[in-house]
Amino acid sequence: MKLRTQVGLVLVVLAVALSGIVFTGFQMNKQSVTDQQTESVDHTSTEVANDLNTRIVGLKRTVRLRATNPDIAAHGQPRQHRALQATLDESAFSGVSVIHRNGTMTGIAAELDPETRDRLVGSDFSNRQYFQRAVRGETYVSTPVLAQSGNHIITISTPIYRNGTVVGTLNAALHLENSSFLRNATYAVDGYQGVTVRARSEETIYERRPNPATNLIVASATVEETGWTVSVQVSRDVLADDLRVVTLYQFGAVGLALLLVGGLGILLYTQTLSYHERLLDGFDRLSDGDYGYSLDTDATEDWKRILTGFNDMSRTLAVYEREQTEQNEQLQRERDRFRALFQGIPEPVGIVEFTGEGTILKDANEAFETTFGYDLDEAVGEDLNDLIVPESEMAGARAIDEHASGGGQATEEVRRETVDGVRDFLFRSTPLLREDGTDQQFGVYVDITERKAQERALRELTERLDMALEGGRLGVWDWNVETDAVTYDERWAEMLGYDLDEIDNRLSAWKERIHPEDRSDVDAALDAHMNGETEYYECDHRLRTKAGDWIWIRDVGRVVERSDDGEPLRAVGIHQDITTQKSRERTLRETLEGTRALIQAETAAEAAEIAVDIAANALSFPVSGVCLDESRRRPDPTAGGDRAGERIGFVPSGEAGGDHAVHEIVHDTYTSGETRVVEDVGETYPEIAAEAAVESVLVHPLSDHGVFVTAARSAAAFDEFDRNLAELLAAILTATLDRLHREQRIESQRDNLDLLNQIVRHDIRNDLQILLARLDILADRVDEGELEHVETALKSAESAVELTRTARDMSDVMLQSETDSHPVSLRGVVDRQLDEFRSTEPQAQISVEGPLPPVTVAANEMIDSVVRNLLKNAVQHTDKETPEIVVSAEERADSVVLRIADNGPGVPDEMRDSIFGKGKKGLDSKGTGIGLYLVYTLVDGYGGDVWVEDNDPEGAVFAVELPKAST
Repeated sequence: MKLRTQVGLVLVVLAVALSGIVFTGFQMNKQSVTDQQTESVDHTSTEVANDLNTRIVGLKRTVRLRATNPDIAAHGQPRQHRALQATLDESAFSGVSVIHRNGTMTGIAAELDPETRDRLVGSDFSNRQYFQRAVRGETYVSTPVLAQSGNHIITISTPIYRNGTVVGTLNAALHLENSSFLRNATYAVDGYQGVTVRARSEETIYERRPNPATNLIVASATVEETGWTVSVQVSRDVLADDLRVVTLYQFGAVGLALLLVGGLGILLYTQTLSYHERLLDGFDRLSDGDYGYSLDTDATEDWKRILTGFNDMSRTLAVYEREQTEQNEQLQRERDRFRALFQGIPEPVGIVEFTGEGTILKDANEAFETTFGYDLDEAVGEDLNDLIVPESEMAGARAIDEHASGGGQATEEVRRETVDGVRDFLFRSTPLLREDGTDQQFGVYVDITERKAQERALRELTERLDMALEGGRLGVWDWNVETDAVTYDERWAEMLGYDLDEIDNRLSAWKERIHPEDRSDVDAALDAHMNGETEYYECDHRLRTKAGDWIWIRDVGRVVERSDDGEPLRAVGIHQDITTQKSRERTLRETLEGTRALIQAETAAEAAEIAVDIAANALSFPVSGVCLDESRRRPDPTAGGDRAGERIGFVPSGEAGGDHAVHEIVHDTYTSGETRVVEDVGETYPEIAAEAAVESVLVHPLSDHGVFVTAARSAAAFDEFDRNLAELLAAILTATLDRLHREQRIESQRDNLDLLNQIVRHDIRNDLQILLARLDILADRVDEGELEHVETALKSAESAVELTRTARDMSDVMLQSETDSHPVSLRGVVDRQLDEFRSTEPQAQISVEGPLPPVTVAANEMIDSVVRNLLKNAVQHTDKETPEIVVSAEERADSVVLRIADNGPGVPDEMRDSIFGKGKKGLDSKGTGIGLYLVYTLVDGYGGDVWVEDNDPEGAVFAVELPKAST
């Protein structure tokens, strides 16, 4: 059968079969076209979402990388701003800022006017979610925010770490509409298709409507990093023409298949060749890199599907090519940024490759060149260990290289040779993933020389502190105020007789150990400090030991940490056992109380007995005694404790070098005047050790009065405190004996003075009175030529009488053991002395200013001498022919001030403090200078005061303040 017939038969059979197949196929094809379009839209939405996700991941990586730059963390400094500006210039971000971990913005780089920038820097952004998420360690992409410009903005925030601690956040803002971010991501969407991007909140942040926008097929996908929803829409009307053609073919297929099967076969044969040529041409275009080239799909259904598939593949290749190009560009940008960061790191950074020849330096930054002193061009290709590793560190360096060459990360403290000598570094390295498979490591050298020095200093300080605490026997406590848990050290526990693991760490357990009588004082001191009223907590109190005893503790501490609102969080302090100190304070207090009676002793024997009693009772000295020199030029026992003479080993008749052991020590001390401390009599005086009843002896000289002896039966029985107390008691006893000796001498002088006073008062004064009487008689009998000599003799005699009166008054004052004051009328005294003075000094003008107050003062009969001497002083010191004296008195609440003013030359300022001294006289005074001294002595004895004032317009005012007499 001919081929044509076969073809004809085949065509007939084909026509019959085709009529059924075509109808069914067209129905299936219509659904297939719709499904294919739906799959295409779904694929496009997924592709766009994935692309957005990839871009977001890239942006987050960029922000994290930028945050590792140390300059970014330099809050508020120019280098921070330069780093932010560099980030802005080298990225697609619209603005970059840094927020301190306390929420305050410290720097921003953006196209802002200075006023806006100044307003933002320093503002509080702690309530921003992106800051809160980033400061907790998360790289966070914020929800898009609609700005006033109508653009949607997203912020990518990441924490800034320094030494493992978050010190702030780096925040990068991206304007979605103003950047190529969304446009490039939606490039794969055909022009007739629509695309919408919505945030989690369903807010539309990007939209491109389909054309036409009716009867839509919608497919959505989610951006994993942000949760955004990407929706791609295409109108079913785009397929309407094709579907109508398919429908026509469906209804006319049977007829056309029967009528045109032959022609169709020829036509299909012919067109098959053209489709092949068209398809081959398309592949040639793709081979030439013309991705995205589209073939005409006007063909049979099979070829249309083939050609449509080709077109889809061409578009996919075009999208892939664009993505590949963008990825390459982004990779290049990342490389450029890495290079900028690499050079911008302030610490030395090097990249090495491990080869059979060693650790070869491949690259380094400028800090590496500056620190280690090598030019990069010369150093690259050399073994890094030969360049910077000291010989002593070579083994450690090779161990690090061996670990790193296996792909491991390294963090080690190393020592390296720099231009400044060998310095300490913290070396960190990490492997680099390279496409060529070479084994390289990225290493950073952080200079820690100063930190190591500080660590050594801190270690030494800690050791010294431990030594101080150990030497001072100080216990340490650390109180967590929030939990009331207290941590103690071993010394604290040892003070109370506990092991450290036996101590209950609750604060209440410590309070339970406090003596009941001391708890209120402890609570008051602790509350005052916790409330900030005192700089330190300090309190002496008693604590109960494990054995049930009480010991005195000096507790000192301080709050070292408070909350933001001032509440205490942690306190640290020390305990010191002061039981011995308290015991000694009690002993010293009892000793001082006992010395009151010693100081008031009236005889040497009484003083000696009191001293021995204090030594036995207050000081608990086993044996004590006092030896006094009663005039025989050697000290004999005067007072001693129970059987002291027998125990000490001396008797009154003992002589130096005798048979009594201690007598020789006593004699040596008395004759040398130096304290003797014998801790072991047998060792110091072996020749008398056998007869000594004691082994420890303290002997203190009592000046030239004798010695004070304390002794004990055991050797080295007296510590430094005992010796000091014995020395104190001996000193007080010496002072008492000196006082008694002075009082005896003064009493003797008083007797002599009293005798002299009687002679002055009676014998000399009587003779002067006789002389005055004879001179008066003589004045009536001589002629005028000799009268001047007689008058001069009269004045001298009268002055001598006045001098004897002053001397009498002075001796009366000196003979008084104490002032016997009683109420005396001040007005009566002044009136009496003015009357007498007017009669003896008629040339003087005397006046009283105002009435004298009718008050009584606490004085005695010697008050007349005070007024008389002040009136006399006013006349003697005047330089006027007629002295003018004004007397006045001022009554005060508890005293009266008597003033006597004159018109003399006054008293210079430099003499006012000394004019009342014994023997002091004025510039032109004719007196003895004793009168004012007598005034001062009497007024001071009355409990008053006397001073000099200026008179107006000239002269001086002597003011005497006397206390009022009590009623």
